[in-house]
Amino acid sequence: MNRTIKLCVLGGSALATPMLFESMGRQNARGSYQVCLHGRDSQRLAMVKKISEKITCQFPDLDLSITATLDMREAIEGAAFILNQIRVGGLKARLFDETFPRKYGIPGEETVGPGGFSNALRGIPVVLDHCKTIEKYAPQAVMLNLMNPSSLIQYAVTRYTSVNVVGTCDTPVSTCRMVSNALGLPKDKSRVSWFGMHHFGWLFDLAVDGQSRLDAVFGQLERMANLGVDPEIVTALRAIPAPYLKYYFHPDRMLAMTEGRKPRAEQLIEVFAQLENAMDHWSEGQPLDFMQQRGAGWYDKIVVPTLLALAEKRESDLILSVGNEDSVAWLPKSAVIEAPVAISEGKIGRPRIPASIPEDIQGMIMRNCAYEMLAVEAIVEHDRSKALRALQSNLLVKDFNQVRGIMGEIWPEEARPAFKLIAAEKPAAEASSGAGKPGFAVPTLHYGEKAIERMPLREKKYAVITMEIPWVNIRQRFPRDPEVVVYVDELDWYALEAIERSLPEIDLVVGVGGGMATDGAKFVGWKRRIPVDVVPTITSVDASVTKSIAARSGGHVTYIGYVVPRDVYVDYPVIRGAPKRLNRSGVGDILCSHVALFDWKLSHDHTGEEYDPSAVDQMKTWLEKIETQAADIEAMNDNGIRLIMNAFEDISIICRKFGSSRPQEASDHTFAYNAEFQTGKKFLHGELVALGAYVLATLQNNDPEYLRDIYSRTGILWQPRDIGLTRAEFANVLGTLNWYQKNFGRRYSILDEVHIDSAFIEMVQAKLDF
Repeated sequence: MNRTIKLCVLGGSALATPMLFESMGRQNARGSYQVCLHGRDSQRLAMVKKISEKITCQFPDLDLSITATLDMREAIEGAAFILNQIRVGGLKARLFDETFPRKYGIPGEETVGPGGFSNALRGIPVVLDHCKTIEKYAPQAVMLNLMNPSSLIQYAVTRYTSVNVVGTCDTPVSTCRMVSNALGLPKDKSRVSWFGMHHFGWLFDLAVDGQSRLDAVFGQLERMANLGVDPEIVTALRAIPAPYLKYYFHPDRMLAMTEGRKPRAEQLIEVFAQLENAMDHWSEGQPLDFMQQRGAGWYDKIVVPTLLALAEKRESDLILSVGNEDSVAWLPKSAVIEAPVAISEGKIGRPRIPASIPEDIQGMIMRNCAYEMLAVEAIVEHDRSKALRALQSNLLVKDFNQVRGIMGEIWPEEARPAFKLIAAEKPAAEASSGAGKPGFAVPTLHYGEKAIERMPLREKKYAVITMEIPWVNIRQRFPRDPEVVVYVDELDWYALEAIERSLPEIDLVVGVGGGMATDGAKFVGWKRRIPVDVVPTITSVDASVTKSIAARSGGHVTYIGYVVPRDVYVDYPVIRGAPKRLNRSGVGDILCSHVALFDWKLSHDHTGEEYDPSAVDQMKTWLEKIETQAADIEAMNDNGIRLIMNAFEDISIICRKFGSSRPQEASDHTFAYNAEFQTGKKFLHGELVALGAYVLATLQNNDPEYLRDIYSRTGILWQPRDIGLTRAEFANVLGTLNWYQKNFGRRYSILDEVHIDSAFIEMVQAKLDF
């Protein structure tokens, strides 16, 4: 293999580009490569080139040289392979794609739905222009497309140019590995049956040594972190959808999970700013650990394997996007399909199509295919009618009103509605939130001996979401009767939706009880866009003052929606009348920040995650208050009640100012969620996270005895014996905790740094009571 292989990287100034060369080194690229990075920013291009060369030096056997240029012809001329990874408009454009569809009740995403259409509208003309240069100066080159929305880009290239293009996406690899891991199978050793389109694919079977393992999959669905859809869907269809199918099966949930939260693009803007700063200030001799800050698994999983299979004539079996031709009779020949292909002698073989594809899945794929082809043709041909038809064909778009609204947002020269929006001018005193006040809605807390009797109940019709015992105890104290009372005992998605659908027309919803009743009320208020008031009957959880709803899906907790209770009525007699154990448990959700702050700093140091010292100081102030007023909490007198509720309120504000619950929860909550998942039991949340905080503080070597002392003085129960966790269950929870973090963990923590072994489990067990 003596000839030099030229690889052109379009979008070569992308900050993740150096990881391409790391992947080539780790996968033992044996060819002689000349790589030319093309970009539009000379300084950034030079920076990426410098880091890339340093990474290349870590692999002495890697025969690879790197150049960089702003000149398109220079980059492309003579290339055998072209990696297309450009992002037209950058992350700010992606932010638009992820947010504008929400106006129309559609989740935003850069590859599916209206967001994907908007992305294609920007990207396709640019790619086709680049293809003219490829046709002229590298007509034999193979384009590996990584640019999104991938299959729309690929269809545009194949329909309107002569460029040879193949689509690469890591989603099929990730999905197949997820299933293999759940079954305990070796990585990439299964023969898979896969078919669909980009971000619209399905795993129909996987076999080991010729034996199908599909039936075994159905018993492991809840262990698959990125399944995305309800297990019931999988068992009904007998096929595993790619994670992006969750947008089509659960659009309401996907919308709920993004409301009131930073879009992915906004998070990446922050990450890339930190990464670019680290790259820019890097100098010879310093480590390159910061390059792991932004994962780039697509190079390792699919781009480099495809490149090496084609360039070095390696025998491979990969899932790629290729032309249909006559592989599937029920799709147009020009369609772009995603399927396994064998690569031999540098040539891509015929797609391997599953023997049987259910008709309903065929129907979904056909409709998605119609959308993609119409969308591309509309964009290239500037055909408004085809654009309307494309959007109406999209599975996320329900009606033509949405189509017209979307067109008004993104279609060039689309006639805009004839109205003018004029914002009312606010008095100077109201222009800002004022000193010390947050710039967002917060609940008003009302304390007193007769707080319930003083409830104004301003709305005419209201419903109460509660549980039987709390309601029986206080119903006579309400100023007037509600239209309806609902007892809630489950918080999974279907239960919440059933509750909301069962209610008559109301103007207000009141949650009476603990976290379950409050989250149920918040769900109804969020869905109906009506006010939510709360009467907490215990101080065990902070749901009455937070903006999110804790719902369960697939056995795991998911935080959804954006709804802030309007008024919270803290009635002292009601809370004093509850078992002190329940009330004291709330302190666990405050003290767990001792562990969360450690994890946060660890993540900042190791991944560059944003860190806010002022938020840390505010959280530590609350830890000190709990420590000094522990006796009030133990007694659960009025001061103790007020302390816990004020802490909940203020910590919620701290977290919302920062943008997430990072200052309050981390590996301690991961422990709690895994305990619930592994045992199938229900626990008092505050007690469970208190145990988790002690265990994880021990793992962190972060003064766990400090927590034990405060637990003792506040009276919170937290020992496994007290909360109902057996020795065997505890050992299993700890033994699977690293696995749970890897698959379901929400944030980087000590669990990403330290592996829990049997010695640690035995050591911690010796300190606990069972």
